[in-house]
Amino acid sequence: MSQCTGAVSENNEKAAGRGWEKVMLTGYKRVSRKSPCRICGKPDWCSTTRDQSISFCARSATNADRLSGKGWGIYYSDLGSHLRTRNVLSKRLRFHSAPPPLMSIDVRNKVYRKLIQLSPASRLCELSLEGETLIDQNCPQFCRYGIFPKSVEDRHRLLRSLIRSFLKEDEVLPPFIGVPGFSRRRNKGLQLGSDFDYSSDLLLIPFLDSKGSIQACQMKSLDNIPNRSGKYLWLSSVRQPYGCGPGTPLHHEGAIGFQGKNPKTVLVTEGALKAAIAQKFFPDRYVVGNSGVATSHKEIVKAARKKELEIAFDADCFTNPNVARALASLISLRVREQQFLDYDHPVRILTWDKRFKGIDDALIAEAPLKHLEVKEWRAALTPECFDVARHELAGISLSKMGG
Repeated sequence: MSQCTGAVSENNEKAAGRGWEKVMLTGYKRVSRKSPCRICGKPDWCSTTRDQSISFCARSATNADRLSGKGWGIYYSDLGSHLRTRNVLSKRLRFHSAPPPLMSIDVRNKVYRKLIQLSPASRLCELSLEGETLIDQNCPQFCRYGIFPKSVEDRHRLLRSLIRSFLKEDEVLPPFIGVPGFSRRRNKGLQLGSDFDYSSDLLLIPFLDSKGSIQACQMKSLDNIPNRSGKYLWLSSVRQPYGCGPGTPLHHEGAIGFQGKNPKTVLVTEGALKAAIAQKFFPDRYVVGNSGVATSHKEIVKAARKKELEIAFDADCFTNPNVARALASLISLRVREQQFLDYDHPVRILTWDKRFKGIDDALIAEAPLKHLEVKEWRAALTPECFDVARHELAGISLSKMGG
């Protein structure tokens, strides 16, 4: 079972730990027809604790309390009993309010771009995340990323700078409520981010839509924290008064260089950072990145409609049943659309030396890549992965995928 994601403060980590201790004590079970997932309503894939206080949904992560390392939504039916801390969640429950509607993409883009402009990652000489250098300061793309301060006090300063900047330039403030990451506290006014300190500053990673506008932001710790599998979290205020979450949108890296053009191939990776590196090495592909292997499948299929689709999920797509299931589910959805719209473009899986987890590491190390047809990928799976992939691809003709 994947651990929850996010760089959180020590107090919040302890609170989350108590939630996982409950999972270990009570145990968890697969959903069934008699007891389907309370999130998506389906009878398979998902899991829950035996007392149904925590749900692990493989299909949906919308408004989840947490995300697993593989993109599963983790939902707590009683947050107060599992994750209560003095400064984090008890106040949120006390002032519960219905989430506002998501603000328009134009407003979100305007706010997020100004936020990154005021706190750019270019103040660092380079970004080294878990030993891999992402982009150096001389790259013009570098200022696309921001720094999200770890302390509440520094985030308050950044918020005040954001307000002053908008008043100076536009003489009017945008409607922050409805922009994920912003909320309004009783008697405290507007708030940016959570009301607790993180363990380190966070890299602010914009997720672009198909027109290049910032629709949401992910965050990643700039510190290497041992034994933490969860690396990313969304800039969200879903549990804050008058706050909302971004869902799990698809990142369109290709929107930067392909506006007005019609690329023949769409390449999908895990995450926006991998997508940025893949786009540098494959300028002829339209690269997209999802926030987890089980998310944004409909959006991926739509982006690759009547185009070749290349899937570059991490190397564990051959050995991890959850990843293999998600990849096969994506392939199945693509083939069903091909049959419905009557087009036939190949689907291929990219693979590389298994010493490298992601395509970004392989590309940076100049490792050769190989294209597999779907039947070749399925034949290379471990027995457990083969079984879950066969279930997802039942009734699907492999000839519809270029082989």
